Amino acid sequence: MRWLGIDPGEARVGIAACDEDERIAVPIEIVPAAAAFPAIRAIAAREGVGGIVIGLAVSMDGSEGPQAERARRLGERLERALSLPVAYEDERLTSTAAERDPLGGRSRGPRDDVAAALILQQFIDRRRLAAARMV
Repeated sequence: MRWLGIDPGEARVGIAACDEDERIAVPIEIVPAAAAFPAIRAIAAREGVGGIVIGLAVSMDGSEGPQAERARRLGERLERALSLPVAYEDERLTSTAAERDPLGGRSRGPRDDVAAALILQQFIDRRRLAAARMV
């Protein structure tokens, strides 16, 4: 099944998708937060996804704050509107990792779509590992 990964932010929202075999997540797009809902809806239809994974901002101590609350509201709204399952994935440190240039240092410009791909990749890797343990 194809999943859509979402990195929700106050200014921008990063979007990524995985292949049908749930092997690799790739960045797709960055949209303004104010236009996130219709954009996600359109992308989900265009990409033919069967579920959505939303990054959940969790503090290092495991608590959830206002950003996590906003992410959960977005997830509930998407679940109702699209009739798709919505999962949440701990996004701690994904934005920092997305900003890193593979050659060292920091990359230029917003990398919210890369953060969304990292969130989604973490989710599909965890699912694959859990399935392998059941065999």
